[in-house]
Amino acid sequence: MSDRLSWKQRLGLETLWIICRGFALLPRIVRHHVFGYPIYLILCYVVHYRRNVIMTNLRNSFPEKSEKELKRICRDFYRNLTEQIINTISQAGISDKALMRRTRFINTDEVQKEVDGGHLICITAHYGSWEGASTISLYMPEQRMVAVYHKLQNKLFDELMKRIRQHTNVELVTMQRTMRHFVENRNIRPMLLGLISDQNPVFRPNLHWHKFLHQWSAFFDGAEVMALKYNIPVYYYSTRRVKAGIYEGELIRIYDGKEDVAEHEIMERYVRALEKDIIANPPMWMWSHRRWKHIPPKELQEIKF
Repeated sequence: MSDRLSWKQRLGLETLWIICRGFALLPRIVRHHVFGYPIYLILCYVVHYRRNVIMTNLRNSFPEKSEKELKRICRDFYRNLTEQIINTISQAGISDKALMRRTRFINTDEVQKEVDGGHLICITAHYGSWEGASTISLYMPEQRMVAVYHKLQNKLFDELMKRIRQHTNVELVTMQRTMRHFVENRNIRPMLLGLISDQNPVFRPNLHWHKFLHQWSAFFDGAEVMALKYNIPVYYYSTRRVKAGIYEGELIRIYDGKEDVAEHEIMERYVRALEKDIIANPPMWMWSHRRWKHIPPKELQEIKF
């Protein structure tokens, strides 16, 4: 809560909010072209933001591509990173109609019929405009959207991000409280739980490893755990960039809430859907994350892809 901040932090928070709010109200061309290009040049050619991490991830994920191709993807990634920074700030306090113009969902009526007023899980990744996924709450008002987020260590920026992400019909819940929140509120109103699952989970001996982009990878599996325990349908959020700041979203069902599936099968379907999107448009994924910090078991390392 903001009352936990010191007066200096509160002052800083309000100052940053006013700046973000003013920026969000600028015309799209100004935000993405007048401001976007200089930010891209700074990230790519001045700061070299996590360049080594990005290139290492690209080389390991696309061993068949030449160094020239990988460098081009890297440059295009910086353009995407710039756009996502602008997209995030551009959500600050804008109207519902403006949000819906920036992320358009093409099949929410169909999904509403499939879930028939029940709960559903929307599982996404750091691909394209992932922050825009919360806009689905405006297209599916029957469900209260519970946006699961990772709390930032910096209290000021944590509060700022919560303000930016807070919109009509959206409730923010930390990762640690997701299951408890669902159990305590599931009989009050149908929920749409939004989870980002492509980050590195905390290492544990029983991690399940998936083949992903030529590497053994572990994923957050909370979506599968909840889906199987409470028979909740799971949808993968696939997004397509139309033009700078404008995206199209689609929900692809990967589990209907009733099917008898093997353990880890739901997450495997998610991994395959995400991998397909990344291969189709590599710069759209967040390559600057240290995605492969954990080392898989020795017996897996010996398996050739």
